[in-house]
Formats: sequence, structure tokens, C-alpha cells
Amino acid sequence: MELTSFPLKPMKKTKLSDSVAEELEKMIINNTLKEGDTLPSERDLMAAFDVGRPSVREALMKLSQKGLVEIKSGEKTRVTKPCTATLINNVSGLAIGLLSQKDEKRQFEHLRQLFEIAIVREAALVRTDEDLARLKQELDQNKAHCEDYDAFVRSDIAFHRCIIDMIKNPMVSSLYESLISWLIMTRNPSEYTPYHKQNYQEHVMIFDAIEAGDANRAEQCMREHLDNVMRIEK
Repeated sequence: MELTSFPLKPMKKTKLSDSVAEELEKMIINNTLKEGDTLPSERDLMAAFDVGRPSVREALMKLSQKGLVEIKSGEKTRVTKPCTATLINNVSGLAIGLLSQKDEKRQFEHLRQLFEIAIVREAALVRTDEDLARLKQELDQNKAHCEDYDAFVRSDIAFHRCIIDMIKNPMVSSLYESLISWLIMTRNPSEYTPYHKQNYQEHVMIFDAIEAGDANRAEQCMREHLDNVMRIEK
């Protein structure tokens, strides 16, 4: 078979900075370079990889954006440990851009629904008396602010965040807070305010199910609640 008979495109050359970043990333992942270790100087990296200073600096910037190294002026670059905030910061711009498009916004709303339905089941099973007391406080705030869009939104987020926190997973809590904040930014207050009292009543049903430790009822109430939220978008 002759390859020349196929419309093949020339292979693109990998940027030198990408190659440097990839090799350093491998060393970090396999613990050759550990958290807290300092990287060699730019000059030493240039000599080791046989590349120019711009390629080294660009490679280090890429690793910094991934949360793998910390670059400080006047100090040596250090290996760091990525955290949830790194992930959120890297995707926030993309998420906000996607949410400006109607179809993608509905997909985010659906993602939120899947996320919270799974969590509310667990919350109903593991909640403590302290969790319930805190959730009741947020529910009372919810009720008090049905006529005030901004205050209601804050109490709404706090109510749902309280449920997320019941499963004691800080990463999940942080991801949820970012997801809901992105969604809230795209909402039209005039469309949502008329539904505040209905939303509060649905929150009451969710609270009652969690208080009873009824995972199936909690799931159903959360599903119906978020279905109604999605209908507002239509």
C-alpha cells in the first residue's frame, strides 16, 4: 500500500516549551521531583534540555498554570501540590463562556441536577443533628428573603451548600460552589423572583426528607425541585 495515495498532512513539530514542560511534569508525577523541591536555575534547565531561555520560561509558566510549580520573583521555582482551587481557576473562564450559550447552559443545569441528586441521598443517610440545625437556619433565612432577589439567592446557595457539606468532602463543596456561582451569574432576576416562594416550599420538602433520613424521598424532592428550576430557563 502506498501512503502517498492518502491525503496525509505534514506532522506538526512539537514546541520546545511543550517538550520541556512534559518532561518536567513526568518528573513531578513520578516523584523524581517532590513537593517543595526547587527546580534547577533557568540556565541549568537551558543546558539540560538544550533550549533557549524563552522555551524554559514558557514551560515553567505552563506548569504554574497547572498548579505543579510556584514561581516567585527573586526565588527559585518550587514544586507544588495542585489543589481544587487550581482546577477551578483553570476552567472558570471556559465555563463562563459556555454558559453564555443556551444549550450549554442547560447542560450545566443538568450537571448540577445529577450532582445534587446523588449527594442528597448520601446527605440523608449521614446527616447529624448539628447538620440539621444548620440546615434549618439556612431554611429560615430562605423564607425570610423571598421578596429580595439577592438575599434569596445567597440563602438559596447556602441551603444547597449546607447539604453538600454534610458529606464532609471539601473538594466536592468547592466544586459545587463554583458551579452554582457560574450558573447564578447567567440568571435573569425578573424570571426567578416570582418562583422564590415555590422554591422555599420545595426546600422545606427536601429538609423534611433529610431530617427523616429518607434517601429515596430526598432524591425525589431534589429531582422535582431542580426540574422546576430548569423549566424556568425554557
